[in-house]
Amino acid sequence: MAFRDHLKRVSTDSRKLENFDDLPTISKEHLERPIILDGFQSTLNCKLALDICQISVIANTLNVEEKDVSDLISKGISNPMDPLLVSKEDASIFENCIMDVDLSKLPIPQYFPIDAGKYLTSAMVFVMDEGISNASFHRMLILSEDKMAIRIVPRHLHKITHKNRDKGETTKIAIVMGADPFVLLSAAISFDFDYEEIRVAASLHQEGYGKNLEVVKMDNGVIVPAHSEFVMMAEILLEDTSEGPFVDITGTKDKIREQPIVSVQKIYHRNNPYFHALIPAGIEHQTLMGLPRTPTIKNEVNKVTECIDVRLMKAGSGWLSATVSIKSQSDEDGIKAIDAAFKGHPSLKKVVIVDGDVDIGNGDAVEWAVLTRSQPDRDYYIFSDQKGSSLDPTRYPDGTTSKIGIDATIPYQSDKDEFISYR
Repeated sequence: MAFRDHLKRVSTDSRKLENFDDLPTISKEHLERPIILDGFQSTLNCKLALDICQISVIANTLNVEEKDVSDLISKGISNPMDPLLVSKEDASIFENCIMDVDLSKLPIPQYFPIDAGKYLTSAMVFVMDEGISNASFHRMLILSEDKMAIRIVPRHLHKITHKNRDKGETTKIAIVMGADPFVLLSAAISFDFDYEEIRVAASLHQEGYGKNLEVVKMDNGVIVPAHSEFVMMAEILLEDTSEGPFVDITGTKDKIREQPIVSVQKIYHRNNPYFHALIPAGIEHQTLMGLPRTPTIKNEVNKVTECIDVRLMKAGSGWLSATVSIKSQSDEDGIKAIDAAFKGHPSLKKVVIVDGDVDIGNGDAVEWAVLTRSQPDRDYYIFSDQKGSSLDPTRYPDGTTSKIGIDATIPYQSDKDEFISYR
């Protein structure tokens, strides 16, 4: 499927937009529900799409329950497959080509006043390295009509770029925006170096829709989803420049760094394209960061007790806090599940274990379980000197943190009728 196939039932807000600086406010007004914005002039006849990639939308598109999405992702990761390579004639991304690149013609927002400027936030970088495809998310600060600064963390693209730089070579890439959510989720997963994200996306696409994921080869040899809304042919240069500050997933400010410069040569786009505006620290950011971690947590918890569902919590920015529901078989299952959850997602700072009757997508319901089914001196577990997340501003100078696990399951030998909510 294509990104636009998920927009058929999304409402449109036609308020007048001039500089796109109010997107976080507009998102809050719509309670972070998916929305299309078309109240602005565009030479491309372009529309903005907000808050599209979230678990409720994915589950609704697939006609499954939200708790089943994690299992679907797990299957895709376990069974990668080749996508279907199609010709340029069959790839809708080639419907239009902008040769005279001017990034100011795109509806690129500055999301927050503290940001260094206008940013691409939904941009996935696709690159080929010795015949192997790699895809990952990278924010990009607009510098000029055809130049951007790209934030690259020390993972695959960082390794590839530095290998090329050591040889005095630039890195040829394709920047993809507006692809199917399964492509987005696959690009958001931090795999080992022997995984190809596009093959995981192809498996998810087949599992979810019963169809092949179609891809096409760009002129620079990079393979991309054939029906993306935008694809930029570009290269990562040998020069660096300042990037940041930028509001990151926790809503706090990320610092200024020296980062590589990207040069854009061409922009391909579909007819009447949708520009995917991903709000930093918003629901999509949290979904793309957190949702791919749910199967890894669930797999670890299932090794010690039966895991029903996992949810990365909004209050923890979809990254630092998780709630796990289990089918408890003993009084020790709670603490076992806590240990397993931290193993499944080492960046977690807090995990709460609950029974299957608690709606883990509802933070108030989870807090109710904590207060009515646990005692702090019995069921709260503090772990010191643990590996912390670089996204946690309270981490210690050496990168460590303390963590808390709460067993909010009904005590196994208790009369469960005393703990059930009858509201």
